[in-house]
Amino acid sequence: MTIKLIATDMDGTFLNNHGDYNRPRFAKIYAELQRRGIQFVIASGHQAVELVDFFKDYPDMWMIGGNGAELMNAQAGLTAETFSAAATQQILSVLADYPEIQIALCGTKTVHVLKQADPGFVADMGNYYYQLETVDELTQVTDPVVKFDIICAPAMTDQLVYELTPKLAEIAVPASGGQGSMDLIQPGMHKGRALKLLGNRLGIRSTEMVAFGDGTNDLEMLRYVQTGVVMGNAPVEMQTKGDTVTESNEQDGVLTYIENEILRK
Repeated sequence: MTIKLIATDMDGTFLNNHGDYNRPRFAKIYAELQRRGIQFVIASGHQAVELVDFFKDYPDMWMIGGNGAELMNAQAGLTAETFSAAATQQILSVLADYPEIQIALCGTKTVHVLKQADPGFVADMGNYYYQLETVDELTQVTDPVVKFDIICAPAMTDQLVYELTPKLAEIAVPASGGQGSMDLIQPGMHKGRALKLLGNRLGIRSTEMVAFGDGTNDLEMLRYVQTGVVMGNAPVEMQTKGDTVTESNEQDGVLTYIENEILRK
């Protein structure tokens, strides 16, 4: 099997628990991947513009942002699919029945949260997203929305997904990022779809791809590629969803797999 594209999730997968990665080790691996003509792709819930900035030392790298709604390369620019204004208002109307949750509206550049939102939530969003703005009412936001970022009590997560799925049918899909957090994404706008679009653009088939992930929002991507690799730090039930399991994010599991299973063959 010839691998031509490697895609990886960010948080809990490529990044360690401090939000960074082994930069010297990756630099050597990336140089070898380029020499062999293998694409390295980041697929994340982060905004694509943030990903491009975070990896500014690698301008040829492709980014999948917004859990699949955005596709960006520093040279090619950004393409994004956003919710319609009507859909955004419908979703906010449904979410109004859950005053205990915290909501962020994520555009391609700016993320909006309520001024009166929990200070801890606002601080976390400010750390996660580069450009954060507070507003009096989320219904007043006019920027096109790529996804909704929702924080809730960990014990509430599964029930919230269960309740929102039928309420938002054909409007939005809940994608859990782990207990206590989820994204609402556009139907069909997952990482697997984005990989298919990118593969079509680059002339790379799914059978020539490997992907890494640790959460349910990575499932479509893991299923789409030839080999879906789940991180050792992923929940046990998640580890059964891939083709194989690698070491944890704290152990540079992505880099170890690439070295041992791709570059040595």
